[in-house]
Amino acid sequence: MTGDAHRSSLRDREALAWAVLSVALLFTFALWQHFDAARARHDQERFMRAAEKQRNILINRIHDYEQVLRGGAGLFAAGGVPSRSAWRTYVDTLDLERASPGILATGFALMVPPEAKAAHERSVRAEGFPDYAIFPPGERAMLSSIVYIEPFSGRNLRAFGYDMYSDPTRREAMDRARDSGQPALSRKVTLVQETGADVQPGFLIYFPLYRAGMPRDTVAERRAALLGYVYSPFRAFDLLNGVFRTPTQILEIELFDGDGSPENLLYASEGAARDARLMTEMKFEVGGTPWLARFRSSERYESLEGIMQPTMVLLGGVALDLLLFAVLYTNARQRRKMGISAARLAESLDSYKALVENIPGAVFRCEVGAAVPIRQLSSGIAALTGEAPERFLSGELSYRQFIHPDDRQAVAEAVAEAVAKRSAYNVEYRIKASDGFTRWVSERGQVSSDAGGRTRWLDGVVLDITERKAAEIMIRDLAFNDTLTGLPNRRLLLDRLEHQLAASERAGRYGALLFIDMDNFKTINDTLGHAAGDQVLVEVAARLLASVRESDTVARLGGDEFVVVIGNLGNTAEAAKAEAAELGGKILLKLSQPYRLGSHLHNSTPSIGITTFCGHCVSAGQLLRRADQAMYRAKSAGRHQLKFYEEETSPAARVA
Repeated sequence: MTGDAHRSSLRDREALAWAVLSVALLFTFALWQHFDAARARHDQERFMRAAEKQRNILINRIHDYEQVLRGGAGLFAAGGVPSRSAWRTYVDTLDLERASPGILATGFALMVPPEAKAAHERSVRAEGFPDYAIFPPGERAMLSSIVYIEPFSGRNLRAFGYDMYSDPTRREAMDRARDSGQPALSRKVTLVQETGADVQPGFLIYFPLYRAGMPRDTVAERRAALLGYVYSPFRAFDLLNGVFRTPTQILEIELFDGDGSPENLLYASEGAARDARLMTEMKFEVGGTPWLARFRSSERYESLEGIMQPTMVLLGGVALDLLLFAVLYTNARQRRKMGISAARLAESLDSYKALVENIPGAVFRCEVGAAVPIRQLSSGIAALTGEAPERFLSGELSYRQFIHPDDRQAVAEAVAEAVAKRSAYNVEYRIKASDGFTRWVSERGQVSSDAGGRTRWLDGVVLDITERKAAEIMIRDLAFNDTLTGLPNRRLLLDRLEHQLAASERAGRYGALLFIDMDNFKTINDTLGHAAGDQVLVEVAARLLASVRESDTVARLGGDEFVVVIGNLGNTAEAAKAEAAELGGKILLKLSQPYRLGSHLHNSTPSIGITTFCGHCVSAGQLLRRADQAMYRAKSAGRHQLKFYEEETSPAARVA
């Protein structure tokens, strides 16, 4: 080869090296953008899961405090207004500082008509409180007074005799609790317990107390029967520091009463005002009051982020691009440096392997159709299965044996379809690790071909999604099922009833709805306690489930009210009515059998109302009201019987 030809060849090879470098850098930049977007999605999802978890912890804590107040109301329901010493003993027994930390106090506020004020003050003074008086002074249409408050010491002494009903903010929450019969949480207030130093925002939770023996089915009846409230005040920072301030805190939070205006701020963690990379707002309701939580990622959270770092991909990719360029350029300039370039390539491959090992989950490559298919497997498989990757690579263990038996078919079908179509797949399933722990995983893979076009490789990654699945299941159960009996709640009942109406309309077949109310159930709660009442409700649910077909729906509306929805009862209303009457009689008999409560048997009977349906002639809500009316006809007729809805009959007066 002449000198000119040799120089031309070198120039061509140098141009090729530069062209390859340009294309490789463009590819590396595109890959970096992909990993950057993936990291951002991963961080956002992890952040949202953490924020939802913190929100749920707060909601559950407030529900715990509501249960404390329900227990106090139970004390009043069981024996009337307790003495001051009995109230102190009850609160001390609850051990709230340990069992429900964050409660500043638990007290009883009595409603006092203006004409009874003087007599009330004399009565309390006679108990040994000569300076007792309702404050603030002044004439008002209705008064209230904090009569009991425990612990009765420290800053709580400032609240003794305070008329909370005189404050518009507190009064709104008290009226809401009175009218609904449910716990009500107030808007942001400054507690009367504040001393002037370290003043914090506060709020209160009220639970209404009604006079025994007075009806309270309507708002007007509840207003007339109101005796007072059991309530608890909370200093927001003292309470919420115990909820959110932990050694492993990864989120900062601002909590607002209502919208996110500065004047509505209830609580802010130490770094809540920082300019964080991730931020979200969540609106939710507690005790009938809207709250807004603004979550930001903390410095600690952002310092822990490092999974799928795009910088590593960019730097590693550029390094590989430059290495390839160096190999081509050096080959053109000096062939003797090829050995050095090969060594650099091997080093880069090791770096790439280290990068793969740091990706979460297990990265794998399988050879399609091989006796021992797994060819490459990252160490992440040990965290998922408890077994070292070498045992899978050698064929000693098969990954299939760790897949849950109920899921193996679905996984096999997803992989087979991807192999047949030479496409990607994504499947979620359960695996059982060697320690017996069951995990949910997500497997994503891609089928590729060899140079001859034959299906050869299956590459993918298996990720642990156990926490996400657990959160989904918990949210679904809370939304659609009754926590005591496990039966569908009103929301799920209405959904299933709509489906049943649609199916009935398509098939032209009748169905029936049974509304069941346990007679004199309140007596069980009042005499034996709510735990015994809950035991009876659970047994009622079990007997109802045993009385119907698997395709039927049994739901609990609340209290001692249950609903059964039955489909496919016949082609005529008469046939459906006969079938429903037969089932209703069977349920009436089963629910009337004695209930074992401890060592004793207790008798309780049901009253049942029945209405039939065919298609959407009547809405789901109207069906419930018709069955309810029929049930109260059964009550009015003497209880322990069933009645059908009659179109011309007006609803009977409610009988307890």
